[in-house]
Amino acid sequence: MNRRVGWGLVALLALGMVRVAAAASASDMQQLAQSEGCFSCHAIDHKKVGPAYSAIAQRYANNPHAAAILQDAILNGHQGTWGVIPMPAYAPDGYLNPHQALDLAKWILSLKPTP
Repeated sequence: MNRRVGWGLVALLALGMVRVAAAASASDMQQLAQSEGCFSCHAIDHKKVGPAYSAIAQRYANNPHAAAILQDAILNGHQGTWGVIPMPAYAPDGYLNPHQALDLAKWILSLKPTP
């Protein structure tokens, strides 16, 4: 295989990976959150057991590390930022993989609080 064909394949693969990563729509993320039980404790625009997703988006709006912080909280659980009730981890039992958790984090961050 010559270099031109090799680099062309690399470019096509890279574009394909970008397309796959961008394929998670808001609707897909809402369905994933529903299927994983996230809405048992969270709602989009009001507090339940855990904070509203819009409140999370507002709190982290100016944090450049927000997606990674939320991904970690989703995968490993968290307690203390929003009160004493702990959020369970969704990684140890294989509920979500890191890519799904990051997609969920980005979706949550995209939600704007209602005025």
